[in-house]
Amino acid sequence: MPQHEIRVTPEGNDPRAQSLIHQAKTMLGIDVQLGTTRVFYVEGDDIGEQEAQRLATEFFTDPLVEHSTVGDSRRDNPLVAEVAYHRDTMVPQDESITAGVRILAGKQPAAVDYTEELRFAEGTPLEHIHEVVTKIAMNKTVQEIRTEKPDTLVISGDVGPIETVPIRELNKKELEDLSAARSMFLDSSEMKNAQDYFLRIGREPTDGELETLAATWSEHCCHKTFKADVLVNGEVKTALFDRMAEASRQYMGEDIISAYEDNAGVFMFFDGMCINIKLETHNSPSALEPYGGAMTGSGGVFRDVMGTGQGAKVILSIDIFCFAPPDLDAELLPENCLDPAYLQQRVIDGVRDYGNRMGIPTANGSVHYDEDFRAKPTVMVGALGIMPEQYARKGHAEAGDLVVAVGGKTGRDGVHGATFSSGSMTAETAGKHSSAVQIGNAIEEKRTSDALLEARDAGCIRALTDCGAAGFCSAIGEMGEDIGVQVDLSKAPLKYEGLSPWEIWVSESQERMVAAIDPEKYDEFVEICKKHGVEASNLGTFGTVGDEPKLQVNYGDESVVNLHYDFLKNGLTKRRMIANYKQPEIAEIKPEQVDWDDTIKKILAHGDIASKEKITRQYDTEVQAASVIKPYAGVHRDAPNDAVVLAPIHGKPYGLVTAHGMNPRLNNYDPTRGTKWAFAEAMANYVAAGGNPDKANIVNNFVTATPDEQVMGILDKMLDAEVECIHAVKRPVISGKDSLSSRYKNKDGSVIDIPPVVTFTVSGGIPDIEKTVTTDIKKTNSTLVMVGKADYEAMGGSVFHEVSGGSSANIPDVDLEYLPKTLRAIHAAEQTGKVLACHDVSEGGIMTTVFEMCSGGDCGAYLTLSDDLAPENELYNETAGCFVVEVADFATAKELFGDVPHRVIGGTKPKKTITAYHGDGQLFSTQLDELKTANKQLLEDAIV
Repeated sequence: MPQHEIRVTPEGNDPRAQSLIHQAKTMLGIDVQLGTTRVFYVEGDDIGEQEAQRLATEFFTDPLVEHSTVGDSRRDNPLVAEVAYHRDTMVPQDESITAGVRILAGKQPAAVDYTEELRFAEGTPLEHIHEVVTKIAMNKTVQEIRTEKPDTLVISGDVGPIETVPIRELNKKELEDLSAARSMFLDSSEMKNAQDYFLRIGREPTDGELETLAATWSEHCCHKTFKADVLVNGEVKTALFDRMAEASRQYMGEDIISAYEDNAGVFMFFDGMCINIKLETHNSPSALEPYGGAMTGSGGVFRDVMGTGQGAKVILSIDIFCFAPPDLDAELLPENCLDPAYLQQRVIDGVRDYGNRMGIPTANGSVHYDEDFRAKPTVMVGALGIMPEQYARKGHAEAGDLVVAVGGKTGRDGVHGATFSSGSMTAETAGKHSSAVQIGNAIEEKRTSDALLEARDAGCIRALTDCGAAGFCSAIGEMGEDIGVQVDLSKAPLKYEGLSPWEIWVSESQERMVAAIDPEKYDEFVEICKKHGVEASNLGTFGTVGDEPKLQVNYGDESVVNLHYDFLKNGLTKRRMIANYKQPEIAEIKPEQVDWDDTIKKILAHGDIASKEKITRQYDTEVQAASVIKPYAGVHRDAPNDAVVLAPIHGKPYGLVTAHGMNPRLNNYDPTRGTKWAFAEAMANYVAAGGNPDKANIVNNFVTATPDEQVMGILDKMLDAEVECIHAVKRPVISGKDSLSSRYKNKDGSVIDIPPVVTFTVSGGIPDIEKTVTTDIKKTNSTLVMVGKADYEAMGGSVFHEVSGGSSANIPDVDLEYLPKTLRAIHAAEQTGKVLACHDVSEGGIMTTVFEMCSGGDCGAYLTLSDDLAPENELYNETAGCFVVEVADFATAKELFGDVPHRVIGGTKPKKTITAYHGDGQLFSTQLDELKTANKQLLEDAIV
């Protein structure tokens, strides 16, 4: 079959080459010169040389900046390397190439492919070429160096057989071995429950049935740890999830439309519209292939929002990352783990490309660094959507409704993703689980979103969900659990031939949704999908023949899965987890003598505080034309805001405020105080921008190592602290997620556990966007007020201690009696219009807060420190839930904040210095521009 290579090379500027050259220098310390060429392969009997030439000039090439050739490449040149995706890894370019060929040439290609060729300058050492290609230009998990032209691009194969797996006579050890061999990640008691079921019904399971149990019962899908009883000091405590839900339900009024039952939490907005919100993690895939992992993380959480109720429009993307420092000592990097600088760059690329291509603003996020994220990062992505209230409640399939798959085709990508994400990682993980990694296609998801919204408004959709973890198995399985479902997998559109039925069933190929459609609405639904270029396929029918709901999955006439729903839902024994928290020993070390100017610059350069503008500028924060408060504000647009504010209903004054809070470092010191800190920071960020604390809607996310007694002790304390916080502010948690597998096992038996992560995201509506506040100082000769009750003696976990050699187990304890009073006082003050600027106090203390406010105002400030406090404690204490507020004068400060703890700490000035006075003299005076240079240095070279 004829196969054409179309090669497109930049003329003059080559941005991709410049990026690789920069990364080679900063990540590898190698100076190289190279150029790049994109190579498009098109194969088909009806596509000749003439069509290939036309495609090259009219479709693949921009004649202003590129030139193209058609013909074979030279693969015998050691200075040239061609990087290709593995053939069973489908990338977005493949679909675009196919569509372009079909439109321009009028013919359907048999197969297409896309690769990248790197051409190195004469004299480049071969070892440098190898390092650049293998460590920067490709990821061996999903890519390879192509040395020979493939005979054919067509992926073919026979449908794998449906196998019967004998388990009824296996002993405990044999059941455990079977679970490990099939990557099921089920323990011996769970395998025993499965064995008992098949003994009871008198037959052996199929491979599809074991895969169904593994996915359905995985930690990722059913949250076994959060639903387990917790044994503490011999006494049984309520499950973690139940504690959170019971506390939250006390504060769920009519404004909460949906919580804990759909893909996302839903709350009322204005004018009959609702907002839904969800955050997810994609840690394991991102650790293996950060670009695809981050892309599909964003795509997955967007689909969670799209698949809530009968469908929502996604209006905001959130990204929250925890990495090892980009300059990590290479000797600390575990075997087969990615360089943190490379991983960070590619995760950012993935989130950027998915959100930007879908037209969704990525406008709220943060980045945190710790060496213990070197084996497995935390990659958290979130989304918010908007929908009419009439479509906001979870839909339910009715007997006779059709099971309709919508969107992308199914491939082998993502097989075992749910189970893989539920287990710890080792040095062998990358090789064993490469199929769990996927590459997202944002354009496919955009088309799918548009089609579903139109179908929703046409009344075509009864129920809707996304294909996330475990794919059809989870999506269809959950939709049919009350009434049963019958499915024929032979009707599922596939990316290529040769998939076994069980692979089709559990594949996590992206951009797929499942809808329950009334048969009378099916034709209309299909026509809407066709209009948007989206594939829709009828896979079966909801309802079961017989009295008892069953999950019945066939491939043609062969049975793949035939399981009772009662067993699927209730066959898993509730766990009892032992929580035995032991407080770590943390030395009490007084910091070294303070060099004020040097210390300030070190703090501002610290990874958790350093400017992330280099990252944020890669995201489109303006798309959809709803951004009111953006990530940065001020004269030079480089002062970080505390929250994002959208006006999602065009022409209306309503605002949607969204913020978050977290500090993983603190949870290693004290998970109780660390959780309260993260909660307080989230609420403070939200309120600082104008959010109403009495309208706050909260989402939580927990990420920890695989639970042992210590980790369960940490989770137990975190949940108790969260419940305290819920009662303090009297607002509910309406959605959340746990990801409890961030442990890496070295070959020598040692482990690397991430710092325990708890993140709180807060969102709520406000009636008037004019009453929002940014962080940048608005004028000189105004007054700065510290508002809130700070735990000044508690300096443990502070960035100040980290940069000055200090240490203490005593981390700030947020006073939950004063926190809600402070939050309400700040909000009430903002409603008067007398608050000029407001910024929360978090990492780095008030010195960092004031610096960022001055950056925005392009001005200076003076600080008059208290005689009753050590100046370093007042400047660098990090008690969350406190604020620095700019007002006109002292009298205004007293008027606005007289009922809560507050102190006038200084004022603003034209001269661009920050000067501090203590006692009878000047403590220091430091230049704003020098501080800005220190603050921006970390990512100047680390991010392209």
